[in-house]
Order: sequence, then structure tokens, then C-alpha cells
Amino acid sequence: MALLEISVAPIGTTQTSMSHFVTNAIRLAEKEGFKYHVGPTSTVFEGDVDELFELARDIHTGALKNGSDRVVTNIKIEDREDNALTIDGQVNEVKRSIG
Repeated sequence: MALLEISVAPIGTTQTSMSHFVTNAIRLAEKEGFKYHVGPTSTVFEGDVDELFELARDIHTGALKNGSDRVVTNIKIEDREDNALTIDGQVNEVKRSIG
């Protein structure tokens, strides 16, 4: 299990809101069965690393197909061999550390 953090910046659109790009990405991920967490500037998805790379590609190209002339996509992948990574596990670990 791995985590993908993705942030897509569409450029050349007719509006300043990006929520419809996020909504399209979430719908795509839900259709494929990915667990996710939407943050204020990025979204984190949980899954198999190879499938996460495919999802990142599909989100990027989806932004191009859905009204953007140019797209800048930033991704981070976290993958471990010694432990399974989950969104809940990572968040709970920080909460335990805080007290």
C-alpha cells in the first residue's frame, strides 16, 4: 500500500475556481475504488503504487480534457516495504505524537 499526494494547477482556464477539477479527480478515483483525503491544496490517495501512477496520469490528462489549456501537476509518492501505509495510519500516528 502506498500514498499519492497530488496537486493539479490548471492554467489558461476561463475561471479562477479549481473545484470542478478536484471533483472530476475524486469521481475518477471513486470509480476505481481508491480511498482519498481532500486537503486545502492537494489530495492524498491510497492504493497500489502502480495503480496510483495510473491515477495520477488520468487526473493530469483529465484536467487537460476538461477545460484547461495547460496543466502543472505535482505529485509525491510514499511507499514502504516494511509497513503498510494508509491515510488513517499516517494521520493517527501524528495525532498520537501530539498527545
